[in-house]
Amino acid sequence: MIKKFIIIILLLSSVISCGKKGDPKYVDPDKKVEIKEVSINLT
Repeated sequence: MIKKFIIIILLLSSVISCGKKGDPKYVDPDKKVEIKEVSINLT
């Protein structure tokens, strides 16, 4: 009885987790990241 319950829970959780995945999104690696330099003068 306990084994059946555990198997049902595992199957339901795997079905739910597989259904959550969305479409893959392409990320362009050529996008440039602007780096700003910050200088702090302590006097």
